[in-house]
Amino acid sequence: MECCVIHLIFRGFKVRFHSILIPMLLAGCSIQAQEPLKSNPTAICSLALEPLMLLCVEELRSTNPQFKLDVRPNVATEVAKALIEGRSQLAPITREFKPEELASFTAKWGYAPTRVAIGMDALVILVQKNNPIKEIKIEQLDAAWTTTRKNGWPKDIATWGDLGVSNGNWALRPIICIDRPEGSGLREFFKQTVTLGGKHKDTNRPSTDSATLVEEIASNQAAIGYGSLSEVFNITRAVGVIPVGGKLTIDPTRENVANGTYPLARVIYIYFNRAPGRPILPPVLEFMRFMLSPRGQRQMELAGLVALPPDLMEMNTRRLAN
Repeated sequence: MECCVIHLIFRGFKVRFHSILIPMLLAGCSIQAQEPLKSNPTAICSLALEPLMLLCVEELRSTNPQFKLDVRPNVATEVAKALIEGRSQLAPITREFKPEELASFTAKWGYAPTRVAIGMDALVILVQKNNPIKEIKIEQLDAAWTTTRKNGWPKDIATWGDLGVSNGNWALRPIICIDRPEGSGLREFFKQTVTLGGKHKDTNRPSTDSATLVEEIASNQAAIGYGSLSEVFNITRAVGVIPVGGKLTIDPTRENVANGTYPLARVIYIYFNRAPGRPILPPVLEFMRFMLSPRGQRQMELAGLVALPPDLMEMNTRRLAN
């Protein structure tokens, strides 16, 4: 028997590229592995990664019509849970597995999941295209979103005037903050890197997915939200960010994300379940090799994300060796 699961990581400003190190075996735990696949492999992925997964499946099938992958988007907590329980073979996710999720996986299977980086993304601050704001500090975002202001901004931010926008009647217009759904990787990344786990305001509006977020921002110039690089459309605009304690505005360009300059950059990972000494399931290996190929990296860019630098692609390709 063998097992494969993939997990995407969603991390903060300081992105780690090395493998997660946890004990390979827990005391008294015997190694088990997933049953051989009796149907098409499943990828339960983070909501923001569904377009990328569908693009890649379509492109792979153009040269191998027999390849099939059942793509099912969900919030990050469910992506991790499905991998742990063996209900998915690929787990593209927009954050790292939490320590407790890694512990649960290891307790069940007797070894750690394999992690492979497949691309890069960033959390971007989104406004309606006609919103006049030019830049925003991370401390100001924290003060607009939370009551706790753990990043140190001295006062609450409630209006666009508090952010220095004085055009027309903007100074008195209330800011409408749009949150991502609970359990999503983007929300957890935002809490980790921007609000530092502070209490979000009760007035923040929830969104169920990227579509509702974009629709809300597009229809209301006073709205502001956060999303993936892939969610910047013609009707929205990404605002440049000033890092904590910094003075220079950094735009979320592909170049700034790739070189680590943009403070809210993150690496996209896939985690999969591979028992020590056992080969990777063939359909999982085929998909992973495609993701790290020039064709796969091209789909990454077509989805609005950022391809891996060559050295990182080579390092992660080696992790697929049987």
